[in-house]
Amino acid sequence: MESLPADRTARPVVVELAAIIGLFGIAAGTIALGPTDLGFDRGAAIRALFAWIPATLPVGLLIFLTAAVDIGAGVMIARAIRGRPFEHLDEAILQGFVLAVIKDVALLGVLAGFGLFSQPILIGIHLLVLAAGILRVRPILADGGLPGVGPITFFSILLMVVWAPPILLQLASPIVPFMDVLPNHVAPAEHLRTFGAMTFLTDTQSPIYGSSRSFIGYTAFAGTVTTMSGQLAGQAIAGLILPSTLLVAAGVHRLARAVGGPHITGWALLLFAMTAPFARLGDARATVIVLPLVAWVLAVIADRINQDLEIDRRSGGDSTASGTTKPSTSPIMLGLGLGAALLFHPAIGSLAALTLAILILLRPASTSALAIPALGIGAVVALPELATVVGLPLPPLTLVVALCAALIAGLVLVRAASWYRGLVAIGRLLLVIMGIAAIVIAGPVVQAAVGGIGPISAVMELSLVASIVAVILRTGGARSIVLWAALGAGLGVAGLTQLVPADDPGLLAATVRFELPKTIHYWVPLFLAILAASGLEGLVHRQAIPVIVRAGLVVAFVATAALPIRTKPIDTLWLGEHRFSETLSIAMRAVERGFWEHYPDSRYVVDGPRREILVAVRAEIDARRIGPDTPILHVAGSFQQWRATPLGVFTGVTETDVTPDVEISIHTVGGRLRPVEDLTALLAGGAYPYVLFEPSPDDLPPEVRNLIIAAGYTSTFSNGQGELFMLAGR
Repeated sequence: MESLPADRTARPVVVELAAIIGLFGIAAGTIALGPTDLGFDRGAAIRALFAWIPATLPVGLLIFLTAAVDIGAGVMIARAIRGRPFEHLDEAILQGFVLAVIKDVALLGVLAGFGLFSQPILIGIHLLVLAAGILRVRPILADGGLPGVGPITFFSILLMVVWAPPILLQLASPIVPFMDVLPNHVAPAEHLRTFGAMTFLTDTQSPIYGSSRSFIGYTAFAGTVTTMSGQLAGQAIAGLILPSTLLVAAGVHRLARAVGGPHITGWALLLFAMTAPFARLGDARATVIVLPLVAWVLAVIADRINQDLEIDRRSGGDSTASGTTKPSTSPIMLGLGLGAALLFHPAIGSLAALTLAILILLRPASTSALAIPALGIGAVVALPELATVVGLPLPPLTLVVALCAALIAGLVLVRAASWYRGLVAIGRLLLVIMGIAAIVIAGPVVQAAVGGIGPISAVMELSLVASIVAVILRTGGARSIVLWAALGAGLGVAGLTQLVPADDPGLLAATVRFELPKTIHYWVPLFLAILAASGLEGLVHRQAIPVIVRAGLVVAFVATAALPIRTKPIDTLWLGEHRFSETLSIAMRAVERGFWEHYPDSRYVVDGPRREILVAVRAEIDARRIGPDTPILHVAGSFQQWRATPLGVFTGVTETDVTPDVEISIHTVGGRLRPVEDLTALLAGGAYPYVLFEPSPDDLPPEVRNLIIAAGYTSTFSNGQGELFMLAGR
C-alpha cells in the first residue's frame, strides 16, 4: 500500500494545532476585552442568556420550522424541475432557497392584492407542495449526498464556536437586534401578517423608509415566514437569525467548493467569520441573507468553467471541445436565482449580474449558454423592483406578470444561441470604448480607483495577507476567474462611486457616496475570504516549505484572527474584519444588556406604556376600523424610534409623523416626516382617520392637543405616554 504524501500526513496535525490555538485565543481575547467598550461580564451574560431562553427558544424553534417548510417547498419544486436527486446537501438547500424566494414573490403577487396573504392559505399551499413533493419526487438527495458525520475535531469545535455569536444573540433577543432593520424589514412583514394585503409595491409603513429602500424578495420571504408562524414580525425576524446563518454557511461552503475544491471549505467558513457580513448575521438583514443566492449563482458558473477546463486538459488544449457538454443547471434556473438575488437586494444582485457579464466577456465559450439567458431572465424578474425603487406604484400582481415574462424571455434566449457571439462582440466593443474613455480621463479614474479600494483594503488586513499567499502559491482559488471577476466588479463599483462629486448636495449623490461603498463591505469579504482560505490550504500542503514553518505560519494566522490585536480598538458597528473574540464579545455584550440598551426597553424596544398604545391601535385593527390603507397621523416630540412609539414597525399601519426634528437625508427617505407647522393643514379635510399624540413638554407646544380636538377628533385611549384620537363620525 502506498504511503500518504507528506503534506497529507502533516495536514491534520497543522490544522488541529491551529484550531487549539484559535480556541485559546478566543478565550484569552474575550478576557482581554472585558474592561473595554466591547467587553461583557461573563456571569451576568450567562445568567441573562438562560433567563431569556424560555421566551426566545420556542419562537426560534417555531420560526426555524416555518422557514424549513418554506424552503423545503422550494426544494421540492427545484427537485421536480431538475428531474434528478441533488448530489450535495448544500446544493439542495440553496436551490430550495432560490425557489422559495421566487415562490414567495409569486404568492405575494397573487394573494396580497386581494387581501388573501393569510396564515391558513399560506400553510395550506405549502403543505400541498410538500405533500406532492414527498409523493412524486423522491429521493431528494442522491447516494452520498448527505455528508457523513465524522469524528469531532478541534477544528470542527472552533468552527462551531466562531459561528455561535449570532445564535447566542438570537437566544437573548425577543426582537430582532438592529435599529434600521425595524423600519426597513420588520414593518412590511408586520403589515402583511396583520392585514394579509398590499395595495402597491411602493407601500411602506414607517415614515422614515420609502420605496427606494424596499426589497420585494426579502419582504416576500420574511412576510411568508412571519404570516405562517403567526408571530409578531419583530419576533419572527429575530427567529430568522438561525435559518439565515445556516443559509449563509451553505452559500459559503458551496462557492468555496466550486472555486477552490472541497478541502478549502472549512477554512472558508472560518475566515468568513471574520467579515463584516458575518458580524451582521445577528440582524437577519437583506444585505447578508442575499449572499447565499449570489454564492449559488456564481458557484454554478464556476462549475461550468471548471468542467470546460477539465475537458480542455483531457483533450490536450483543444478549446473546441469546451462548451459542448450539457450544464448541470439550466439557464432558466440560474436566471431565477439571479432574479431572486435582484429582488432580495438590488445592489448586491446587480453586482452578481455585473460579475456574470464580466465572465461572459472573459470566457464566452464556457459561460454564454448559461449566463446570457440568466441575465435576461434576471433583468425581467427584477423590473418590478426597479419600478418600486424609482417610486412607480405597481400592484402586486405585476410580480406574477414579470415572472411569466421572464420565463418567456428565458425560453427565447435559450433558443437564440446564434445571437450570443454578436452580443459578446458588442460587449467587448463597449469595454474597449470604456477603456479608451478611462485613458482620456486617467487622472480622475486612477484617483477614484485608489479612493474606492483604499477604504476596503485597509479594513481586511488578514484576509489580504492570506490572499497574497494564495496568489504566490498559485492555488486553485487564486486561479479562479470567478473570484477575480467578483472582486473586480466590487472594487470597480467602489471606485466609480468616488467619481460622484463630493460637493453635490443632492440625496441621490449622497446615497451613491454612502450606500454603495457600504454595500461593497458586504460583497468583497465573501470572495476575499474564499481566496484567503485557498491560501491557507495551499500553505498547509506546500511540501517545499518545512512542516514546522508551515505550522508556525498557519498557527500565527489563526491566533491573530482570534485575538483582538490592533493598533486601536473597533466599535460595535465596525464594517471591517472582526477578530473572533471581538465578534463573540460584541454579541455577548448585547446578550448581557439587551441590544436596545438606550431604548425604552432594552429587549422589546418599547416599554409598558408604549405597548399599551400598540394594543389600543391593534384593537382598532381587530374592529376593522383601521385597514391596510388607513393612514395614521403621529404627532410626537421626535420621529426617532427610541422616543416615539414606532407604530408602523409593531402594528403594520402606515404612519405619517409630525415632529419638531424633521430631517431630510438618505436615512429618512420615506417622505412622511412633516414639521409641526404643517399640522393644521394635515388635520383639515379628514385625510387621517386616526391621530396618535405623544406629547413632550420640551418639544411640542401645549396647544397641539387643542388643535387635534378642534379638528373634530375624539379621544379613544389615553395613558401617560400618549393619546389616540379618532375622527368623529367614523
